[in-house]
Amino acid sequence: MIYKNIRIRSFAMVLCFTAPFASAEMQQASGGLSPGAAADLLFQLETLQQEVQSLRGQLEEQGHELKLMKQSQRDRYIDLDKRISLLMSASVNETNRNLPPAQNQEPQRAVNQDAATSRTASNQLITSPLAPVTLQPPTEASQQAYNDAYNLIRQRKFDEAETAFTQFVKQFPNNSLTGNGYYWLGEVKLVQGRSSEAIDAFTTVIQKFPGHSKEQDSLYKLGTVSDQMGDSAKAKSYLQDVIRRFPDSKAAKLASGYLSKIK
Repeated sequence: MIYKNIRIRSFAMVLCFTAPFASAEMQQASGGLSPGAAADLLFQLETLQQEVQSLRGQLEEQGHELKLMKQSQRDRYIDLDKRISLLMSASVNETNRNLPPAQNQEPQRAVNQDAATSRTASNQLITSPLAPVTLQPPTEASQQAYNDAYNLIRQRKFDEAETAFTQFVKQFPNNSLTGNGYYWLGEVKLVQGRSSEAIDAFTTVIQKFPGHSKEQDSLYKLGTVSDQMGDSAKAKSYLQDVIRRFPDSKAAKLASGYLSKIK
């Protein structure tokens, strides 16, 4: 792409510099040229000028597309950086306090399963949870593995963080921290530009861990990523679901703001 732009720019510059001289030479030589030859030279000059305008239009179009791509990538990074900065100020104990108690998982899970089933029927979204599972409280090993993986995100080592969280969710599939693991796995994949895989990770939080503290954030992310992938209808459904189910949450405020920008 860069090589093509350089060739276009070089060709345009040559045409811009040579066109005036060609016009002057044509005027000087017109006295000794037949009307047909003079008209042919004039036609060639007009053709060159049209090609220059066409090339300029292509350059402007490519520049606009590049600007949009840079803006989209920067917005994703800023969003993730804000979330990381907020979590860096919170302790691991605070994170654990926000998780629902293990003994209360089953009643909440049943309620959310009914709501998710109804929501799928109306919006055709993949939000229905699978069969309920019993979540285990964090053990010393699982807590350490989670902390190690999360610290890699704080250090901006996203490739290593992806590997660590992938191993974590496989090693501890029914841990109360596993929902967090899938959520951050989705965030890391977004930074890597793998939106489809990020959607899979966020959807797993909703399907396997209904009632989890990361469910509202996962729904919000599904909405924004769906919009970025061109599915505005599904994006609106996810964002409206966040506002309806979690009206007082930070995710609902973000969803409301984002929803107002979708055409």
